[in-house]
Amino acid sequence: MDPLSTAPGGAAPIHSALWYAICILLVGLILVLVHESTGPKTSNNEDPSISAIAPLVFMWITISGGLTWVNKLIFAPVASGGCGFPFVTFLMLWHMFLAVVFTNIIRFTAPELMPAVAQNKVTFRMYMKNIAPVGICLAGSLVLSNAAYVFISVGYIQMVKSCTSSIVYMVAVLVGEEIFCIRCGASLLLICTGVAAASVGELDFNIFGFSLQVTATFIEAVRLIVLKALVSSNGIQLDAMSGLYYYAPTCLVATLVPFSLRVEGAIPWDKVWALHPVLLASALIAFALHLTILVFLRHASSTTYAATGILKDVLLIGSTSVYYSHPVTGIQAAGYGVSLLGLRLFNYSKEMNARLAKQKAQEIAEESTPILQKSNHQV
Repeated sequence: MDPLSTAPGGAAPIHSALWYAICILLVGLILVLVHESTGPKTSNNEDPSISAIAPLVFMWITISGGLTWVNKLIFAPVASGGCGFPFVTFLMLWHMFLAVVFTNIIRFTAPELMPAVAQNKVTFRMYMKNIAPVGICLAGSLVLSNAAYVFISVGYIQMVKSCTSSIVYMVAVLVGEEIFCIRCGASLLLICTGVAAASVGELDFNIFGFSLQVTATFIEAVRLIVLKALVSSNGIQLDAMSGLYYYAPTCLVATLVPFSLRVEGAIPWDKVWALHPVLLASALIAFALHLTILVFLRHASSTTYAATGILKDVLLIGSTSVYYSHPVTGIQAAGYGVSLLGLRLFNYSKEMNARLAKQKAQEIAEESTPILQKSNHQV
């Protein structure tokens, strides 16, 4: 018989055996992913179809969506079928702590997964100047975006997240990293219109939760822009696992600040113990997600990754709406569709701009080539 551990304070019973089994499966999956991460990489010219990598797509959607599901389950009130544990900073601290432990284990057991760490490319000065600011932004984005789940529905958050690329672009234009173009501007207006429609159609709209998610998106935009600027100016190239190795302790220290200030109140430690199999599963899923993304991008392009991300969002919206009895209204569905259309047009505009820029650079290079040199090449 499946033993039950009842959480204090009237929380829903936790099926310990089920969660322990999930944790064991996740540990096995992490070992498989570590092994796959050392395998051969697909050629840059080869981009297999989604059906050709269906098992990998299924795993990525399951793990990514599963992390959102489990975190929402932890934060949601007991009356809504959750665990009633809305302590986001504690959960993020726990995630980062396990990430630090696992990345250090990988450093010594599979150093080929961390070439930047193995080659000691990062000095202390370089870490403080180039990595710490990015890690602090990452901590802020993670804490705020997860805190939004306490106040607004999963489906609505996925709809708001559809404007992430547009916010990154707008911030980049403001700081001079990107040049504004009419096509991108029109597509951004379409995305914002869709998000506004989804907000109007949201049955349980919460301005605080909405503000948390938008702020998290702006911080994420700043993080990506700072990261790009640091890489281009200093030539620092961190592989995915090396990046996690350096960012995890930075996020851990940064998250300690709000945690020590008890911004969410006192932690009920008896409840932490009652929920420990769920909390362990959440941290294992989070680490497995990093490895899954690493393996996914070794076998498919970023375009395929983005396409499967949209599929994952749609499945998340549908499944969580049913479980938490939070229906998606017609206005929301239409608004989300408009946002996806705007996102597609935005990506197309960016691709067109990249092609034009490349073509212009080739023309300038050809014009600057001396005539005599050209004739010699032709001969």
